[in-house]
Amino acid sequence: LGASPWRAFRSVTLPALAPAVASAAAVVFLFCATSFGVVLILGGARYRTLETEIYLRTVDLLDLSGAAALSLIQFAAVVAALVLGGLARRSKEGARTGSGGARRPRGGEWWGVGAAGVVLALLLTPIVALLAESVSTEDGWSVAGYRALSGTGEKGALQVSGWDAAVNSLKVAIDATLLATVVGVLASVVLVALRRSPAKSARGLGETMDAVLMLPLGVSAVTVGFGYLVTLDALPGDLRTSPYLVPLAQALVITPLIVRMVLPVLRSVDVRLRQAASTLGASPLRVWREIDLPLALRPLVAAAGFGFVVALGEFGATSFLARPTAPTLPVAIASLMGRPGELNNQMAYAACALLMLVTVLAVALIDRLGRGRVGEF
Repeated sequence: LGASPWRAFRSVTLPALAPAVASAAAVVFLFCATSFGVVLILGGARYRTLETEIYLRTVDLLDLSGAAALSLIQFAAVVAALVLGGLARRSKEGARTGSGGARRPRGGEWWGVGAAGVVLALLLTPIVALLAESVSTEDGWSVAGYRALSGTGEKGALQVSGWDAAVNSLKVAIDATLLATVVGVLASVVLVALRRSPAKSARGLGETMDAVLMLPLGVSAVTVGFGYLVTLDALPGDLRTSPYLVPLAQALVITPLIVRMVLPVLRSVDVRLRQAASTLGASPLRVWREIDLPLALRPLVAAAGFGFVVALGEFGATSFLARPTAPTLPVAIASLMGRPGELNNQMAYAACALLMLVTVLAVALIDRLGRGRVGEF
């Protein structure tokens, strides 16, 4: 009708994208509001957020009441962001969208391609710089940082070796992933059953449970760790020294991710397949094993892999709960960066590179699983 590309974008594309943009903005706000490691390392004592203030009041000042008050303030802000994101997501689901195949950019669209390239370069720059620093010393190129991972650092910066911290990270991440996967699958099965129930009260209960299960995703990991400390202090026995404490906290953080990835798949299973299997005499457990599980297996494995990546790099709750004799790799990196000495810095860089390598391998495995053919099941 004669509209320019800019007017077509402003009049057609942008209004269609508005709900998705609002939902994405809520997610970005959520991650920024609960960011801890980046602010703690780069902000220092001058630039603080609620996250770092909760941590400092708990660890340095022992002001538990002040930390609890700040946690409640942050919880209110996060819940508000989740509500706004949920409203935007519902608006987006109500809109009809079309899909087209990929094509070669034309004309002014190359500006968008160039902008995407610049963003990608900006994202890769700190990663490349970190890898370069891990093999760079005052005397030139060296792998001294990687060799030093077999020790405890300069002047005993760590109580265990860097490799021990890496092995402990893998063990904790595996335990947390297994626990979160079991809980997430069971929760998804219950939510699907409640959603399919003819009773309105059951469906309402399912929606409430779904919202409650998402709270750990929005609540700060620092708040989760602080909550564990307060709760365990009120219980009999010294449970704060339990080796299962860190896996439990990480599982609480990643369980909502498992639910969010598995639940839509289970909801999309054709009810007629389940009814046909029941008609042929299959028990409910066999129906789930023969129908639901094969269809959800690939997304379930991908969800477990994604949860493993998140658990491997989790720092907020772990920094509260990890013992000095059994730190995870992110906690060990923070400890090394907080100690003076070039060797400690080199060890921190090498540990970061090691953490990135494991993460890349896990993400590559998830991507490979995601490319599988749906028709295989």
